[in-house]
Amino acid sequence: MCDVVEKIVNKGIEQGIEQGIEQGIEQGIEQGLNNKALDIAEKLLKTNMSINEISKITELSIEQIEKIRDNTADK
Repeated sequence: MCDVVEKIVNKGIEQGIEQGIEQGIEQGIEQGLNNKALDIAEKLLKTNMSINEISKITELSIEQIEKIRDNTADK
C-alpha cells in the first residue's frame, strides 16, 4: 500500500515540476517580448514618431511610452 501512495505522490511532484517549468518558459517569453517592445518604442521616440503611432505599433500603453520618453529625456 505504501508503494502505491509513494507512486501517486511522486507523480504529483513530477507534474508540478513540469507545470512550473512550462509557466516559467511562458513568462520568460512574455517578458522578452515586452522588453523588445520597450526597446522599439525607445528607438521610435528618437525618430520623433508620435506616441499614438508608437502605441499602435508596439501595443504598449501610452502611459508606458510616456514613461520611456520621460526617462530618456533625463539622460
